[in-house]
Amino acid sequence: MSQAVLRPRPSRQIGPSALGRKRTARPRSANLRRQRLLVAILLGIPTAYIAFFLGVPIVKAIGISLTNLALTGPQAAHPASGGFGNYRTLFTSSDFWQGMKASLEYLVGSAIVGQVIVGFLLAMYIERLGKLARSILLSVVVLAWIIPEIVVAFIWSGYLSVPSGLANTLLGFVGISPVPFLFKYPMLSLIVANAWRGMAFSVLVLGAALQAVPLEVIEAAKLDGAGEWVLMRYVKLPLIRTAIATVLALTTLWTLGDFTLIFVLTAGGPSGATDVIPVYTYQTSFSFYELGYGTAVSLVLLLLACGLAYFYVRVAAANVKESAGAGR
Repeated sequence: MSQAVLRPRPSRQIGPSALGRKRTARPRSANLRRQRLLVAILLGIPTAYIAFFLGVPIVKAIGISLTNLALTGPQAAHPASGGFGNYRTLFTSSDFWQGMKASLEYLVGSAIVGQVIVGFLLAMYIERLGKLARSILLSVVVLAWIIPEIVVAFIWSGYLSVPSGLANTLLGFVGISPVPFLFKYPMLSLIVANAWRGMAFSVLVLGAALQAVPLEVIEAAKLDGAGEWVLMRYVKLPLIRTAIATVLALTTLWTLGDFTLIFVLTAGGPSGATDVIPVYTYQTSFSFYELGYGTAVSLVLLLLACGLAYFYVRVAAANVKESAGAGR
């Protein structure tokens, strides 16, 4: 029977490369841990801030919306839980749906058409002007934006007043009798007033986006025979879609929450024609003293705003991914 020959194992030689790997492993992992800790701190602080100052009031509002809390009387001191009764009343109320319709009309007319579309056209026009004319026109546009909203409301109240307002005075010069704009055309008056005030944001952002379009891309399209419409439709618009989505998102959220301008000019009238959801919430809570029901209405508006914001964010993210894929 043969015996196995035991051979000694060769000793492992540790070269300089292996020593280098061992020496740098610990510092690299330590740097990685420090980076992760820094990211956690930078993300954790604003997350905690938002969770406390935004999340806590929302949770409190949800609790109030499930009660019959009132501004005065026994229900103010001892509110009772009503379950989802406020929401059932809300979705079966014709006043709520009238307010929702007014809010959508105001949103489409003022934010989408008045501020974004008209603002984009004005940005295109300003882009063609000379440096001096562009500066003057931008200064005039921005001036309307920086004026406080309550001041804008009183300016337009005086402008549209009957019979001595500036609008009716100008109509009188051409032989037209005074027109009660705020009673005959209340929603149109609000749309024009808010678009006049908020258009500057769209003009500034979209104008900057148009100026950032690479000149070589525009020149190449012109050499291929592209006209102004083709250049705008197939070259400039695709390159500024992210800016358009951002402007749409912000103007939508701002317009959905408009209160001061509407309340000063029409207070929701006449006959509820401009009773948008923020005004309807105010009237329900502080005119009829139903705080629980008014809170439920405000939460529905918050859900609508979050849904629209999520849609716009998805659109902007899709545009960024598409642009990144095209650039590879």
